[in-house]
Amino acid sequence: MPGVYLLTEGPDGTVAVPHLTLSLIDSGLALDKADGEHVWTSPWSELEEMSPVERSELPDGRQGVVIVVAERDGKQHRFVLASDDPAATEAYVRGRAAAHGVRTNRPARAVSRVLTALIVLAAAATLTVLLLSAAHVIRF
Repeated sequence: MPGVYLLTEGPDGTVAVPHLTLSLIDSGLALDKADGEHVWTSPWSELEEMSPVERSELPDGRQGVVIVVAERDGKQHRFVLASDDPAATEAYVRGRAAAHGVRTNRPARAVSRVLTALIVLAAAATLTVLLLSAAHVIRF
């Protein structure tokens, strides 16, 4: 897959390194520069996750799919893959990962943020009513 961007953290925030090629080969993943110089490789057996996580727009206006690649040793990489058909690209990434026994979706959060916010608001309202009642401002 040519036209890949590596997303990395720089001193001023997230930086996208352009002009890379990500290859999903039988032995694993390989990342190369545009001139063919090898940058990174990982066998499928060393990967824990390869998931499409969101869509993006590339600087040239094309569509892109952001994927997360997590290695078993804890290293995590994020790439933006250029795509004319993001849904097909997401399906291809999931299919290749699943074919090699690599997790394709991040585990869901234990509790949703909305539920947590509602619980905090309910607790604050209850505490307010109890304090007002204790100060005899309101009576039941």
